[in-house]
Amino acid sequence: MELALQAHQGNPEIVAAAVAALSRMYNGRIEEVPSLKTVDPIVRVLAAMQVSDPSRLDLSGLKINIDTADPQVLKLALITVGLNKDIENLFDPRHSNGQIVKALGSYPDDIVRQYCVWCVLENRHLTIADLGMSFDSLEKQPPNVQAKLLQLGAEKVANRMERHEIIYRGSFLSNPEARLGLAKGLLTNYYDGLEEITIGWFDTEDDRDAKSLLAEHFGRFSEECPPYWDKACAVAEAEPYLLDRILLGAEQTELYSALKSNAPAEGNLDLFQNSTDLETMFRGAPLIRKAKLTMKALMLAASPVDQQSLRLDEEARDLREQLKLVNEPMTVVQIEHRWAVRTNQLQMEVMNVKPQILHFSGHGDRGVLLFEDVNGNASEVSAEAIAELIELNPSVDCLLLNACYSESVARLASPHVKAVIGCTTSIDDNAAIAFTRSFYRALAHGETYEKAFRLAKNEVRINFASAEADKYVMLP
Repeated sequence: MELALQAHQGNPEIVAAAVAALSRMYNGRIEEVPSLKTVDPIVRVLAAMQVSDPSRLDLSGLKINIDTADPQVLKLALITVGLNKDIENLFDPRHSNGQIVKALGSYPDDIVRQYCVWCVLENRHLTIADLGMSFDSLEKQPPNVQAKLLQLGAEKVANRMERHEIIYRGSFLSNPEARLGLAKGLLTNYYDGLEEITIGWFDTEDDRDAKSLLAEHFGRFSEECPPYWDKACAVAEAEPYLLDRILLGAEQTELYSALKSNAPAEGNLDLFQNSTDLETMFRGAPLIRKAKLTMKALMLAASPVDQQSLRLDEEARDLREQLKLVNEPMTVVQIEHRWAVRTNQLQMEVMNVKPQILHFSGHGDRGVLLFEDVNGNASEVSAEAIAELIELNPSVDCLLLNACYSESVARLASPHVKAVIGCTTSIDDNAAIAFTRSFYRALAHGETYEKAFRLAKNEVRINFASAEADKYVMLP
């Protein structure tokens, strides 16, 4: 070990690893190791702290000036923090470790910034408040930092709408390292509605490692999310190499038993351990529960910060719960949500999803819908622009505008769709939630757009008032 140390004095990583190993061997008494006297005292102490009780080390000379310290020293210090081996005020007696980690979030070295995010992920005393960079900077970061930011966002961002937006953006990043970090963050995390992102992401993902983690995620949460059950079975049939990962996630669930009972016996494997009859691998039981028809809806939500706050998350949550309660649906209604939609995202979202139903929930006024600008403030989109967008996207055959004064927008769009729904005046938040759940619930039962509209108005009339229900109009 000491010979290796001498041979690699110019390589800080190897030096630190050697110091850590010697500290473990000498139970922290690194002053008894002659060869360590040539090692930078700060590097020596930081490396030893990773494996030894700090009380056994001489910490009297430990002071790290983040403005002048070598990046390798900062990395060692951050590793110590991330491993929960740090002491209070490790860097400076005037500042907490969290304050220093936050300050280093803008450090020019990519690896230092990556370790800062990792510290927030791993240190039991640090929170997202100690993160020294904004998730808004995600696309500007290098892939290694993106990967850790996405893992952190998927695991620890408390606000569900914010977390949903981070995950959605991350799933479209071009670098596979970044997407792999996001998949790691989702491996043991699920919330209602996440499937709106993950299922579509899996279908477009070309990185094998990321797909493996997503497949395991589907298996792990198959009992909480019925679409995951179906997706896991479909993946196991189409991509058998992922079966083991799905089974790993699905341990102690009904899906595990169902998949195992339909998997080929060991005697059916050939010389290369491949199934000799993959096409019949899953014919034993009806694992994938298919309805007669699938309908895709894209719900665009916008509640600009300079406008009255709307209960858009409640509308989405209520809708998902109601669709789950439909017995033997005739139509599988797939809802994809997009939150805090900006004007520069509108066309992209519609073209990417290609929905049959385009649904807007938010603020409106006569002749306009209010989306968001880059600062979260209201940005108007005219009725003419909305109508042109619908005309240019023929997949849309129903437009639902759950927004005040949206009838004028609906009228301009009506020549381009089978059905369009708008509101003649301002609408009550709770009535809007009731209308949405009843409309999609009726579609799941196989009803037409017109019948679903009438049932939705009836739901509002039952629970509120006729005047509130009559604010909704449907145009052919």
